[in-house]
Amino acid sequence: MIYTGKRQAQAKGKVEKIFDYFQRRLPYLCEKHKVKDRSEAQKILDDLVSYYNDQRIHEETREIPTKRWQQAIDQGKGKLSPLEPSVELDKVFSIHLKRIARKDGSIMFMGKKWSVGCPQGTPVTLCLIPNVKFTVYKEDKKLWEVHL
Repeated sequence: MIYTGKRQAQAKGKVEKIFDYFQRRLPYLCEKHKVKDRSEAQKILDDLVSYYNDQRIHEETREIPTKRWQQAIDQGKGKLSPLEPSVELDKVFSIHLKRIARKDGSIMFMGKKWSVGCPQGTPVTLCLIPNVKFTVYKEDKKLWEVHL
């Protein structure tokens, strides 16, 4: 991986090419299979991603991406390490919003007052997964969560 600044030739097209691949194929396949709901479309998307990663030969490298990935790991060239099992992925992949507890031990969010049971001035982190839930943490301790 190399660092490239904005508007440099090396930075253009890498991620966009993947999205273009899916954006051109998914609507066509959903129409072809007369998809009626999101779960049916998700199955098609899962198959597309699997094909893209596990079967398709990459244009530049002339290799299958998952095989290339596994080869790098086997050779000790992988730069990513596995997450600890205790890591909460919902927390990692959520929108983090900082809040400070008010006099009455509450925070404001979505135009409502939510009691968090912390003394005034206590910083908390609200982790939002839009349209699904939000969770409130004080440091690494989960205080509570609300499903939306």
